[in-house]
Amino acid sequence: MSQADKIIESRGARYARVYFGAIHDLYVATVRGNAPAARSARERLGKAIAETMGAAEIVGAKLALAAAVRGSNFAAEQTVIPNVSLAEALDDFVSRTPKVVRSAAERTAQRIAELYTEDRVVAFVRAAEESVTREAQSFIARALREGIGEGEAGQRLAMSVNQIREGTEAWSEGYARMAFRTNVNTAVTAGRFRASQDPDVKLVVPAFRFDAVGDSDTRHNHDAADGIILTVDNPAWNRIAPPLGYNCRCQVSHVSVMELDAMNRLRADGSVIEDRIPSDAFPDDGFRHGGRPDLFVSV
Repeated sequence: MSQADKIIESRGARYARVYFGAIHDLYVATVRGNAPAARSARERLGKAIAETMGAAEIVGAKLALAAAVRGSNFAAEQTVIPNVSLAEALDDFVSRTPKVVRSAAERTAQRIAELYTEDRVVAFVRAAEESVTREAQSFIARALREGIGEGEAGQRLAMSVNQIREGTEAWSEGYARMAFRTNVNTAVTAGRFRASQDPDVKLVVPAFRFDAVGDSDTRHNHDAADGIILTVDNPAWNRIAPPLGYNCRCQVSHVSVMELDAMNRLRADGSVIEDRIPSDAFPDDGFRHGGRPDLFVSV
């Protein structure tokens, strides 16, 4: 099970409910042409995205630091979104980190705190709003074709709020779940990368392995990347870092110096013997792949 799936099935599910509520309200407000209600829903969605992705990035950072501490399992019980505010989650993240990598945790926590504010997740909110707007326009067009006229001088459909809510609920729920899963996976991966760039961590865990789920639902272009090993700062990750598509369950796993040595993947000078990315490994068509998530989610 991917970290995104674990989070979705954990207390993080409350965030998923907030996603759904805000997206559904935005959809209804857009159909009704209610600008104040749409603005309120957009603000709630921005707050939910910031809190969720910030908390999910902490999960990824914990996994990176745990991999750098031999025999440590301090992150094992923390791979769910904590049921606290982002500020409290960051304090807990630093305080629970073993002293050997405490400085790395402090640096990573400071960066996450800077990044995950409502005004820094504009791209994610805009993407959701664009999808909702397109679907709302389709809903209006379908309603007009079915003979539902316009009321109030053509400003909105002659439908009650409850009718609109019932007619838009299924799409909102499906879209919210997809957006939540994709954003969480993006943030968990960003946390892994962000913490792994720290020199204290990179010295011990210098590489990532791409892990696809490998079941019948795994897309071919995702499965093609399964098992490749690259250093944590290899520019090739800009092409292949997960998620590679909406609802992608792929992730990267940390590979330590000891593991690389056991696999005969270290040269005499200590550098990592890396793989080439197969030509059939690439992001899905139409997916807004921004490269390495820690660089995509940045200032």
